[in-house]
Amino acid sequence: MKLKLIIDKKYVQTQIHICNDKDDLEVRKLYQIVNSAVNASLTAYEDDKIYMLPCAEIIHIYTQDQKVFAATKTGAYRIRQRMYELEEQLDQSRFLRVSNSEIVNLKKIKHMDTSITGTIRMYLDGDLEAYVSRRYVGKIKKALGI
Repeated sequence: MKLKLIIDKKYVQTQIHICNDKDDLEVRKLYQIVNSAVNASLTAYEDDKIYMLPCAEIIHIYTQDQKVFAATKTGAYRIRQRMYELEEQLDQSRFLRVSNSEIVNLKKIKHMDTSITGTIRMYLDGDLEAYVSRRYVGKIKKALGI
């Protein structure tokens, strides 16, 4: 199997091509792995409705009153998984735990304020804010390269 990475300005959007001379089990399995990674989603609940939230749309995940919620631009949805389960399940290059009660989508950070001593305030899409707890500051700085 050959693997090729091409970086070129002519590609405006990321593309993944899987090419083979026949449709076999290896090709299908590779397609499923890539598809699940690219189109990952979480099962979320609102009243009696069940939603499949694309992970790319989630701004942050937080706990409130011992319940877990995922916030998107359209609202907050209940998640039935625990924070530690979500932390393990989510793409760690996209999602990062910033406190015991919050996981942030790194692609949704607008800017950060470090003027508060010992912590970081993150401004997220949708006019949301997240505070990095002191014990996670070092981890965040390392992950973001600051």
